[in-house]
Amino acid sequence: MRLEYNTLGALCIAFIIALAVSLVCMPMFITLMERFRFLDKPGGRHIHQKYTAHMGGLIIALAFVIGVLSVIFTYKTDIALLRLGYYGILMCIMIIVGVRDDMNNLSVLGKLIFEIIVGVAMSYAGLKITAFTGFNGEVILIPEWLSYCLTTFFFIVVCNSFNLIDGVDGQAGMQAINIFFFSLLFFAIYVQDADNFKLLSPAFVSICCVCLIGSLIGFLKYNWEKSRIFMGDTGSLFIGTMITVILIISMKYATVIVGEDCDYHMQAFCMPFICLFFLPLSDTLRVFVGRVSRHRNPLLPDKTHIHHILLHKGFSHQKCTLTTFSISVVISIVALIASFLFTDLQMAVGVVVLWFVYVFVLNRIAKNIQKRS
Repeated sequence: MRLEYNTLGALCIAFIIALAVSLVCMPMFITLMERFRFLDKPGGRHIHQKYTAHMGGLIIALAFVIGVLSVIFTYKTDIALLRLGYYGILMCIMIIVGVRDDMNNLSVLGKLIFEIIVGVAMSYAGLKITAFTGFNGEVILIPEWLSYCLTTFFFIVVCNSFNLIDGVDGQAGMQAINIFFFSLLFFAIYVQDADNFKLLSPAFVSICCVCLIGSLIGFLKYNWEKSRIFMGDTGSLFIGTMITVILIISMKYATVIVGEDCDYHMQAFCMPFICLFFLPLSDTLRVFVGRVSRHRNPLLPDKTHIHHILLHKGFSHQKCTLTTFSISVVISIVALIASFLFTDLQMAVGVVVLWFVYVFVLNRIAKNIQKRS
């Protein structure tokens, strides 16, 4: 029996199932990890004080997949299974790389090679940044070779930036929820014909967003201060991959909106979605610039990220997470509003200014902490 597809009903089914799978499977996975001693040890650059289960990203990915498949099988939708399998393979590659890194640290070069392979494969499948808007609002198409390079670079930056923001209990999960929630709003409000459930259509991506939100909420129940499990590189690479895919699809659909006569006219369709990832991206750039200015290897870890500064200021993990989440929410709202007023290049100027303000404020906070100590 084929049920008629209903967007709201599908979203509810996907969210409930993903949330339920995450809530049910996470404690069992924690017990399993503790039994076989697959634990993240404290010390070094790690903030936690005791051995803690990690690789929670496996359950996040499992809940996501089951949630999406539940909608596909419930409504017996006409999904291109071969193409879906292609994307599934790319996702599995990143999960395997994350598991390998969590179990036995993978070299930076090794991880980078896999990220380049997956980034190029994504571009080959059509998931690539193809255009942006200039100062006068004109659509500027990007050459094919540059599109491949830009997409692969964007993928690498997103995955590693998201990995680096995962420093205190709940922070990475809350940052991801912010991105997926505002992406969901875009597809639910700004994109028309959302009931057309095909692979990478607005309806399909909306299902992916709610599944990710549901699985992350279930994870946060056990990752909140004091956390019983971390998502690990397994989770950060999987979520980083999904963030890249959803942001690029958002850009592509915003491009269509610009070119058609409809109720919503966005002058910018690239920068707003990059702004959803502003805090992880900006903090990573700030830390890398700081390391280079001190003549240090920018790839070597330290304790200069925003969560380290807030912790030194006396914030708890919970307060630190809520603070960074609030910053991201405000920036996301401003970015989506600004997308109706400014072009990509105009917004890029504003983002650069905002980054310098961000660096200035954090540096002042860090200097005040040093003076007090």
